[in-house]
Amino acid sequence: MRKLAVVLFTSLVVFLTCFEVSAFGRNGHRIVAEIAEQYLTVNAHAQLMKITSGIPLARLSTWPDEIKSDKNWRHASAWHYINVEDDADWEKLPRSSAGDILEALERFENQLSDSSLSNEKRWQALAFLIHFMGDLHQPLHVSRAADKGGTSIPVKWFGETNRYNFHNVWDTLIIEHQQLSYTEYVDFLPISHKNRQSWILGDYTDWAKESMVLRNKVYDYRVDGSGKPDLGYGYIFKHRSEVEQRMQQAGIRLANILNNIFAS
Repeated sequence: MRKLAVVLFTSLVVFLTCFEVSAFGRNGHRIVAEIAEQYLTVNAHAQLMKITSGIPLARLSTWPDEIKSDKNWRHASAWHYINVEDDADWEKLPRSSAGDILEALERFENQLSDSSLSNEKRWQALAFLIHFMGDLHQPLHVSRAADKGGTSIPVKWFGETNRYNFHNVWDTLIIEHQQLSYTEYVDFLPISHKNRQSWILGDYTDWAKESMVLRNKVYDYRVDGSGKPDLGYGYIFKHRSEVEQRMQQAGIRLANILNNIFAS
């Protein structure tokens, strides 16, 4: 337990120190993880707490972002997304040799399921699985290569220029605008039994396709005189419910995957 706690604490300190310049989705990932943890079976929760030495899922959820500055994990950067062009044939989708989010989700689900692996290997697999489920449901992580998932599109956000890009809006800014902690946000988002039952249907590719459908709607912004997206209350009003539903879906689906892994 001490080894895992020290690793996570060190990563957390580094992450918080860098938050002002690289805070991409901290609350969003924790919201997804908290929703998932609330819908775990008793057995699944107990097994996961053994693997993580009692570390909650929300705390694990940001670890894959925290290690981005670690040269030993630079190869993992490609796992956070998949490039899919507007006219792509999903049956013939070109896949990166470096991996992508769909390949990574399947791999880490398999690793977490493998009881012969060490707890360290399995908690890392769990952290990646939690994190990538959140990324998969953010539409700009099923990205257009031309604009690098919106990261190459600078935006004006409530009149402020030269600080944010379009990807930041969907990863962080719409969520943070509510000024709620991740636990408050989860309480703010009740989920009906009907939605829980319908959302667990499908697989990683199906859920990526959902993100792509949404992605094709999110570029509906107005621009300022220089052609830069000019975003504020109107854009939030139009898209906040979509952001929130995607977090809910990610959390419910993650819980179902974890419950199935630890069903016996």
